[in-house]
Amino acid sequence: MAQHYMIDDSAQVHPKAVVDNTVLIGARSRVWQFASLIRGACIGDDCSIASCAIVDGADLGDRTIVSHGAFIDPGIVIGSDVFIGPGVKLCNDAWPRADKTGFNMAQLISHEFVTTRIEDGASLGAGVVVLPGIVIGNDAMIAAGAVVTQNVPASHLYKRDGSMVPIDPERKVERMRRATA
Repeated sequence: MAQHYMIDDSAQVHPKAVVDNTVLIGARSRVWQFASLIRGACIGDDCSIASCAIVDGADLGDRTIVSHGAFIDPGIVIGSDVFIGPGVKLCNDAWPRADKTGFNMAQLISHEFVTTRIEDGASLGAGVVVLPGIVIGNDAMIAAGAVVTQNVPASHLYKRDGSMVPIDPERKVERMRRATA
């Protein structure tokens, strides 16, 4: 199904960003220099797409942040209030080859087929790689540098070693740490 190009009047798109004529961008969203939004990408309201990020045919909810150099493949669905850290790679092909036999790009960019789902409130740290077929639950967190090879339940932390622990909702975590000698 073809989509109609639409950028909300309140959205801001840097003149050096690439936005093709199939993309939807919601109200008050910002797309920074050298970002690329292509092949039917749908960006919700109040999102930020940082420089050098690529959103290719994916669907993003409201208030989602995509950091510098992140890559989001077609077939990816991301909820609202999600943080995608710098250099994150979200993959859609379980058996990548130059020959695309059995790989239906039309289904992916039409949002008929979802390869990876990241639910509301999830956070993915810098350099995370998410393999295809994965669901990351509401409010889950993925440690920087992790390769996600299995579903992550809601409110769980997925560590770099592939282990998971529940996130204690009562835990007060200092968001900023001072470097010490």
